[in-house]
Amino acid sequence: MPRVLILLFALSLGVFAQSPAPRTVIVFGDSITAGGALPQAQRGQIWVTQVQQESVGALKLMNEGKGGRPTNSLADFEAMLSRHAKADALVIALGMNDSRDLTAQCIPKAAANVRAMIEKARAAYGAKLPVLLVGPSNINKAALGPTKPIGKEREAKLREIGAAFEKLAGETKSEFVSLFGVVPDASLLKDGVHPDGAGNDAIAKVMGARLKALR
Repeated sequence: MPRVLILLFALSLGVFAQSPAPRTVIVFGDSITAGGALPQAQRGQIWVTQVQQESVGALKLMNEGKGGRPTNSLADFEAMLSRHAKADALVIALGMNDSRDLTAQCIPKAAANVRAMIEKARAAYGAKLPVLLVGPSNINKAALGPTKPIGKEREAKLREIGAAFEKLAGETKSEFVSLFGVVPDASLLKDGVHPDGAGNDAIAKVMGARLKALR
């Protein structure tokens, strides 16, 4: 084999050997993370799946979404930690289900629950674990089901939860991104809460950019 070809072959092996392993990112969320409300034909559009695919091998996202999950899910969170021995970053995307609680305690309880999750994750994966808190997405009040009578109040709670998470991110040296206003109303026609495939596309665009930069 000519020396030039041997040299090129050796260099190519070096490039492959030095390719970094994907960063493992755990995404702990609710049904919007799980994508359970999407029709079967649109399951490939779950925003978590899209972000991983579009990272071209840079990110490995562990989808730990569960329908109906509120922030008061510390037992679920601890069980999740036991399932994953390693994580390079954590995303906490909760709050939508908490917005049905219209009491004055809703916001402080949600913030306290998420603070506890951050502390437990950093105890498990290291004190410098990058964490991204996600402010909940918007709703389409006109398309809501059982909570339609409190749609205005629920929307206000979602804004408050997002603001509380942003404040908590500053206090815990975490990152924050808001999804409020990201999903078009036309993507929330099913029940006013769960985005369709196009809505997941919109979320993926925002989350992909933030996760690439998360360190």
